[in-house]
Amino acid sequence: MSTQEQQFLNIRDLVIEFRNKGRKFQAVKGINFDINKGEIFGLVGESGSGKTTIGRAIVGVQPVKDGTIYLEGQAISGRPTNLYALNKEIYKRLKNIELKTVISTTYINNFLNSLKRSYENFRQENAQYTSEGIAKVLKKSNINFIDSVILGNLKYVNRIIRYFDRINQFVKNIHEYIPSISVELEKAILTKNTSTKLEFLKAKDILDDMYKAILQIKATIKNFKMNESIKFEKLIVAIFEELKIVTEGQKELLKIIPIINNYEFQNLVLSAPLAKRDNYKKGYYKMVYVFRNEFFDECQKQLQTLLEVDPQNANVQKYQEYLKDFWSKDNMNIKACEKIIKNLMGSTVNAVSEALLSSLKATNFEQKLKSLVAGAQRISPAAVVALEKEFQQIKKVVEANIIKDDELIFEFYKWKDVQKDYGLESRESIIELIEFLELPSIDELVKDSYLYKKLRRDERRTNRKNVQMIFQDPGSSLNDRMAIEEIIAEGLENFTELYKADEAKLDYVNHHNALHPEDKIRLEDVKPVDVRKHIILKLITSVGLLPEHLSRYPHEFSGGQRQRVGIARSLAMQPKIIVADEPISALDVSIRAQVLNLFKKFKEEYDLTYLFITHDLSVVRFIADRIAVIYHGQIVELASAEELFTNPLHPYTKSLLSAVPVPEPSLAKAKDLEIYEPEKEHADYIFDIPAFIEIKKGHFIYANRRELKQIKNSFKK
Repeated sequence: MSTQEQQFLNIRDLVIEFRNKGRKFQAVKGINFDINKGEIFGLVGESGSGKTTIGRAIVGVQPVKDGTIYLEGQAISGRPTNLYALNKEIYKRLKNIELKTVISTTYINNFLNSLKRSYENFRQENAQYTSEGIAKVLKKSNINFIDSVILGNLKYVNRIIRYFDRINQFVKNIHEYIPSISVELEKAILTKNTSTKLEFLKAKDILDDMYKAILQIKATIKNFKMNESIKFEKLIVAIFEELKIVTEGQKELLKIIPIINNYEFQNLVLSAPLAKRDNYKKGYYKMVYVFRNEFFDECQKQLQTLLEVDPQNANVQKYQEYLKDFWSKDNMNIKACEKIIKNLMGSTVNAVSEALLSSLKATNFEQKLKSLVAGAQRISPAAVVALEKEFQQIKKVVEANIIKDDELIFEFYKWKDVQKDYGLESRESIIELIEFLELPSIDELVKDSYLYKKLRRDERRTNRKNVQMIFQDPGSSLNDRMAIEEIIAEGLENFTELYKADEAKLDYVNHHNALHPEDKIRLEDVKPVDVRKHIILKLITSVGLLPEHLSRYPHEFSGGQRQRVGIARSLAMQPKIIVADEPISALDVSIRAQVLNLFKKFKEEYDLTYLFITHDLSVVRFIADRIAVIYHGQIVELASAEELFTNPLHPYTKSLLSAVPVPEPSLAKAKDLEIYEPEKEHADYIFDIPAFIEIKKGHFIYANRRELKQIKNSFKK
């Protein structure tokens, strides 16, 4: 049997969305986990947590919004991470943050000025404010608006930081399994993403302080309402101090946003498809290079001026040399060159080629072409190939329309009196970016790799066979109008190779000859219908039912027997993995152990892999090798079954374990029930972003830095 270290099913950044009345709801939130070959992987959570949704996505009946599901290294659903789509989303959110910051800055300043006027009036007139008067000064709508803007920006930044983590995780070491992606491109993307993320982290720190200040203002106002003995002057001073943090934060944010904009624009450009880069490239070309047509026009002007003013100037000859061998649309007849070379492909010089010679201009290449063609009857194939190669290079340069030669660039800047304000390091960074922009993006290289390979029709069909599902309600999953034999045989009829293959026939021959040694048959004597009948009989008996049950209908069976039929139906497909969606929740307690034992039996017998979905932790402990706990579409803890039960770390896991029934009444009374309150447990998630981290070998938890520190400290005790 295969070892558990062999990864069999990989789920990467899986996002599943539902729509309700025009609104989107994320049922699964970018989860990642692996299922090893030959293991039973438990997925545990309460109703509505997204367990079944994940199972349905693996089977292929639930559309995937984002992320990928791989079976034995082949994508069977979804799509790999798209850097361009993520960077577009980041850039869009960044612009939204910028707009909201600009608008709210004016609003906050107006609110602050209003408070100052009220405070000055209070001091000058020594007025006494009533509760209603104070409420009017401190309009709730003003505070709530500032609160919503800052909180919205903070949530945006938190999501953007997660996007960067996802991009870096996807790109890191990608060259190892997609050789067409260079190490340099990978490094450039990681470097730029890390630099941009660091700037976003600075913005997050600013927003954290601003939001804490707003929370403090709200707490101060609430405290004042509950204790009216607090003086109005003291209240206003306290609010001023906190608002100062907000206004200073807004200023810092407006300074840092242009820097982030520049960084993220480079990320967006670098991830854009080649077809969308032309406009981007022109902007970067202008920063460090010179356009050929502009250089040609300016060089002609400079030469003309010198010839009129100072014909003996040393630069005259230099400028003439520039023009003599300068490749551009204005200085060459590209079309004529192309036609002549095309005509020369037959190695003979015809009248058309000779007629075109007069239209050629004075560049070195055109003069060489003239001397080669003029008066010649035949031209060697090697000479034509060399010409074609040189011409294609010239054509490429002309189409790019840029000059990269430092001498010519410096000369042009001198003519135009241009001063560039960037240093050598910045220039080299831009040149490196341009070089990458002239190559395919990572998305395009990934799209051409096996990661993005679209499944052929026969491959999709095979996947439907390889991934089977056992349903929660055995009664609803069976057709009441079909006999049990028809139900089990339905899949076999769709995949006739399962009983028509020589392997299946040989198994039938061996079985028949062992039972009837006096009436042996040969392989060529076997009829497919007999093999199919043999497979069905073998399956029905293996799940603990009798051959006579094949002629009966689902309504004639108990719940446990119906589930056995469902198991037999799945096994008939000879699957590689079975998604068992709460397969025993509808069964009597006395029947559950029997069905669970069947799962274990078939795991060994058929080398099966299971995704076992349940909400019952006591059941999953008995059957699973590893367990993932899911809450509201997010996996919060993952560990081996024994480790999870002996050392639960996440508060949600602890609450689930505390709810497991204890048969002994005296022990049950003494047991404390833990209630999971995410708002209290994770109140700082808005400031300290959680991540799915391996806290110890094989044990993963979704936690932030504070929680990780607490967990690590508990290990030391």
